[in-house]
Amino acid sequence: MRSLQSTTEGTPDILLVNPLFVYKDPVETQLMNPYFPLGLLYLAAVLRQNQYSVAIYDGAFEPDYTGFESVMQQLKPKVVGITALITVRKNALDLAEIAKRYGATVIFGGPDPTGKPEAYLRHTNAEGSRVVDLIVWDEGEITLIELMNKLTGRAGAELLSLQMIKGLRFLDDHGKMVTTPRRPAIDDLDSLPFPARDLIDIDAYRTHWRAKHGYWSLSIINTRGCPYACTWCQKGIFGRSYRSRSAANVAEEMRYLKEHYQPDQIRVVDDITGVDRDWVFEWRDEVVKREANIPFECLSRVNLVDVPMLTALQEIGCKKIYFGAESGSQKVLNAMKKGSKVEQIYRAAEACRQVGIHVYYFMMVGYPGEELEDLHLSVKLLIETLPDSFSTTIAYPLPGTEFYQQVRERIMHDGDDWAFTAENKLLFERGKYNTLFYRWVQRWFNKEWDVALTRAGRTHPPLHTRLRDLVGLYVCRAMVKVLARMPGGTTIEFKPAPGR
Repeated sequence: MRSLQSTTEGTPDILLVNPLFVYKDPVETQLMNPYFPLGLLYLAAVLRQNQYSVAIYDGAFEPDYTGFESVMQQLKPKVVGITALITVRKNALDLAEIAKRYGATVIFGGPDPTGKPEAYLRHTNAEGSRVVDLIVWDEGEITLIELMNKLTGRAGAELLSLQMIKGLRFLDDHGKMVTTPRRPAIDDLDSLPFPARDLIDIDAYRTHWRAKHGYWSLSIINTRGCPYACTWCQKGIFGRSYRSRSAANVAEEMRYLKEHYQPDQIRVVDDITGVDRDWVFEWRDEVVKREANIPFECLSRVNLVDVPMLTALQEIGCKKIYFGAESGSQKVLNAMKKGSKVEQIYRAAEACRQVGIHVYYFMMVGYPGEELEDLHLSVKLLIETLPDSFSTTIAYPLPGTEFYQQVRERIMHDGDDWAFTAENKLLFERGKYNTLFYRWVQRWFNKEWDVALTRAGRTHPPLHTRLRDLVGLYVCRAMVKVLARMPGGTTIEFKPAPGR
């Protein structure tokens, strides 16, 4: 069974579950760039280090839940641990219902259960029974080991009460949510074993990536946490702490990946690369020493990078950097508590261009206080800095964030949030602007950028494409102008063209 990988022939001590089903999500199906959640692989590695047998169910390439049902029938694990992001909440809870039917203790972890625990703990099946027993919140390795010691009755641990284990949430006998004290963060990240990648079907990922893109990619994480305070960023799991593995430890993992898996590239999934400038240069030296360089992409901030640091990254394989540019309006950046300046976006883009690193912007529209003139400033940023690529999302209030608290009385959804990844709809009352307006804004941004790239000689489309882009640009400008004058509650049936 390709979706199941195990370290034991019999019943495992715990079954860990990835609830992302690529083919149940139209956006993920189109993108086809899945990464197995590293958090589960770290948990699996630590569990094995503590003499627990582990099986992993990976829904990534499964068509439906029947495979998971078969796994539960076959293995009958006593404990099932599921990770969840907001975009896979429905899948995760559906799987929890199946696991509970087979009598498993169901544990959840990950950003969404940490940020919105009651959506899980109070979820019930068709018979009205709750299906989630426990949530491991924040960093999970040590908490899960202590919890497993308790659940499996290891010597001494069976006498512990759940209230004595830090980092848990659960409902008591009266239905009240209990939150135990926060688990201290792991300071020595080098003490953790490398992720248990042998527990996933690497060939399946390689095949799907290469069929879609002609190359394949693995992920790695070098640091945990982010010290910045962006209002919309969900700090679940690692919070505002910032901890690094040693540069030598990271370089050694890269060497191992290069030797054992030969990925065409890797993605560094840190919240930010470059907070510790000296660490970047140490990393460069350690990778060069081991000949462990692999093409990679990472996320950084415009206020951190410059030509020397980017050169160090480029020397060990950095091909692409993602920047959370968000907006070309300083007013909007300040409202987000972004901690960066518009002029720094310009400088970062130019520095990347000098070094030869692909520039990607994450742009955001619809943040409270943003007006039409601010959107024009974002267009100005795009056409003057000309990133190599970018995406635009409509501002979304994630549970547990300052932004969520700001707009919680105006949230329009009923708890379902998104039906699938990047559904990209306005989730709160925004006044005079609505989802339709912002979807046209997204198209407007793309058309302005397309035309600017051509005018700058960066692209050379045929004449008919240039004419189409110009017509599309004027249509987008006109629609944005018209919709900006309409009441926010006005509804017009509109199915946007597929985004970039």
